[in-house]
Amino acid sequence: MPINPPLRDVTQPREHTAASIRYNVNCLHVRWTSGEISAFPALWLRDNIASARHRDNGQRIFDAMDLAQDTAIGTANLDVNRQTVAVHFKPDALNTEFDAVWLARHALPPHISAAPEPRVWDNTMNGRLFRANFATLESNDDALRDWLRAIRDDGVALLHGVPQQPGQVCRAAELIGYVRETNYGRLFDVVQEEQPDNLAFSNTGLGLHTDNPYRDPVPGLQFLHCLEASANGGESLLSDGFRAARELREEWPSDFATLTQHSVLFRYQAPGVDLQARAPLIETDEHQRIRAVRYNNRSIAPLDLPAVSVDRFYGAYRRFGQALHAAAAVVSFSLQPGDLLVVDNQRVLHGRRGFSGGRRHLQGCYADQDTLLSRLRIMEKSA
Repeated sequence: MPINPPLRDVTQPREHTAASIRYNVNCLHVRWTSGEISAFPALWLRDNIASARHRDNGQRIFDAMDLAQDTAIGTANLDVNRQTVAVHFKPDALNTEFDAVWLARHALPPHISAAPEPRVWDNTMNGRLFRANFATLESNDDALRDWLRAIRDDGVALLHGVPQQPGQVCRAAELIGYVRETNYGRLFDVVQEEQPDNLAFSNTGLGLHTDNPYRDPVPGLQFLHCLEASANGGESLLSDGFRAARELREEWPSDFATLTQHSVLFRYQAPGVDLQARAPLIETDEHQRIRAVRYNNRSIAPLDLPAVSVDRFYGAYRRFGQALHAAAAVVSFSLQPGDLLVVDNQRVLHGRRGFSGGRRHLQGCYADQDTLLSRLRIMEKSA
């Protein structure tokens, strides 16, 4: 009988051994040696049989509408030694086996969670920012894997020794995956201009923000490579949006609810460009876990909320901003030529202090976070 292929990679699956099973026509229940019990409905099992997926790529080769609504479990038997569960399905008289490890990895909530918890941080992060050498990452997969994990878990990491040549920011991004091209081009220069169409291209300070909230989808990762840093000032600023959002939820739950329930319009206009996207400042998933933060006072459009909601929204917006900008929350440091900063653009806010004299020149580009997670899964499987 075919055994289920791994459909979902879990970085650190909990070790479960099947001790016993029980079943009825509607559901299989597996009791693990840990004492936990996982339930697997008949339709879910039938939808995930090995023969329903392509042998090489694991993609499903039939549609859920092809499943019989009266799908039922006829019999089920556990082989404790082989750690497999043989199931006979009705009405199509199909026999198959499920690997117990596969079932443990795909157990339905709340038993097993595949998502690692992000490590939130405050200004003490200044002394423990994950740092790596560019040449080392190009030649050492273990070092690259650790750097990718830091970006995933902390939302930020630094690279040193990136060649001080234009275009190297894209070379660094390609360590992760693919560069995402935008109206700014494949890469963009962050340097003072006489008539900037974006405040980033001036010498003024930039408040903490996430980039491009006016896009749908928002770029998941931002890379900033320092080519020149002879100006006075211009220190980089960082703040963990997830930490601030958690603080808001704990201390001001009604404000947290306001910022998750109301979407606002973000907009960017330039010659030949009018980008708009509507989204909440704090986005949560179906389990109310924080999954994204958007904060950009330069590009938030005039609120178009109901008048009765405006005061409440501004109160929540201000408290969130205060949590983000608190002295205890903000990391400050100076990028030196050859340094490259990577931030999770849907979590970590970045900004800079104003500068004068000399020249400050960064090059930046974007990438999508799914490429990072894909690369990391592949590397962790082969480790």
